[in-house]
Amino acid sequence: MLQTSANGNAGDAFGSAAAASSVVVLFYIARTFHQQGEESRMQRQLLEAQRLELSMQREIAEGQHKSSQQAAAASFRRQHQSLLQMAIGDPLLMECWPGYGPEVTGDRRRQYMYANLVISHHAMCYELGYYTDDEIEEALYHTFGSAVTQKFWKETRSRRNSSTPYGGSMRKFYDLAELAYLRRASSQ
Repeated sequence: MLQTSANGNAGDAFGSAAAASSVVVLFYIARTFHQQGEESRMQRQLLEAQRLELSMQREIAEGQHKSSQQAAAASFRRQHQSLLQMAIGDPLLMECWPGYGPEVTGDRRRQYMYANLVISHHAMCYELGYYTDDEIEEALYHTFGSAVTQKFWKETRSRRNSSTPYGGSMRKFYDLAELAYLRRASSQ
């Protein structure tokens, strides 16, 4: 069968139309990919902003948690100090507290309870962040200038070591206190 020029023109027109529509489709596909890329970029930015916000909220919550823990610890220590103060002032109440050994009685026992209060005060100040490691060691070095406080520390060392687990701020405080005690003892 012979093709006429009309058939050829129709084929050319169809080919041109197909090529033009392919270009249009390709343009829209490219535009769609570009828009999806932009949307993905915006979603990543939004997710990053949300992540930063959550991170800030977490830091705030951790700070509040630490503050409430410190307040609870300070309250607990105040209660402990109050109980010790009551016992120091009343020999009948002092008998409710465990002793420091058979040779520690009367006035010496009251002195040891007071030394415990002084060291507990330093511990609370340290845990609340009022002292750095160097400052607390220096304050305790000064505190151990008292012979009674030195004897108290020496005689309660084993109980303190067995009752305070390794790790944590109280253990670190005791380690710093021990350094101050040893430094004071070696300087005499």
